[in-house]
Amino acid sequence: MNKDVERFLNLQNPPGRVTKEQAAWKLGFTPDEITVLIAKNLLKPLGHPAHNGQKYFLNSTLEDLRRDEKW
Repeated sequence: MNKDVERFLNLQNPPGRVTKEQAAWKLGFTPDEITVLIAKNLLKPLGHPAHNGQKYFLNSTLEDLRRDEKW
């Protein structure tokens, strides 16, 4: 496992918002799969980012999705 990924996943106090790459690490997906989830409206970024802009996600929402069996 990449040291950056391991360090991020083991944070005592994770940040409130995370990037697409960090969201992928947290959910166990690749960043490309996060793009697909966004396109299928299964995952919604914060605000209204530009199509080609940086996407941020609420960490607590990602935690809820991780625990949701149907999702």
